[in-house]
Amino acid sequence: MSVEPNHVQEVENSWNKVAALGVENVGVLLFKNIFTIAPEALELFSFRNEPNLYDSLTLKAHGVNVVNTVGKAVAGLREFYTLVPALAALGERHVEYGILEPHYDVVGKALLMTLEQGLGDAFTPQVKEAWTIVYEAVAVTMKGDNYKK
Repeated sequence: MSVEPNHVQEVENSWNKVAALGVENVGVLLFKNIFTIAPEALELFSFRNEPNLYDSLTLKAHGVNVVNTVGKAVAGLREFYTLVPALAALGERHVEYGILEPHYDVVGKALLMTLEQGLGDAFTPQVKEAWTIVYEAVAVTMKGDNYKK
């Protein structure tokens, strides 16, 4: 399924609402959801041994970076081709960090959970479908040929 203009509109509108909750709050929630789905993923991060994990300044800073990156991707969706080089480079860096192909599914699920929690009733089936399609396009671009056997 391809990203259609209505998907972009749904993602843009819903992202504005989620971003209004604060990038740090959204980032922490996203990582809570990632570690709920895949607790072993915590081992990939430098903040893995910090006490009071969700109060960790390192986790919060990383969460802010991730949320800001999502925001930049959302802002560029109308001209997706301009995002491709940056997404491909980001995907290559994530291979170096030990990120495996299945981790993209975990992040996709965690993102949807975060959006649902942040949007409440505004997380409609249309919003979920739009984010699912857009995330898949982003993930495919980031994975590129990095995991070809």
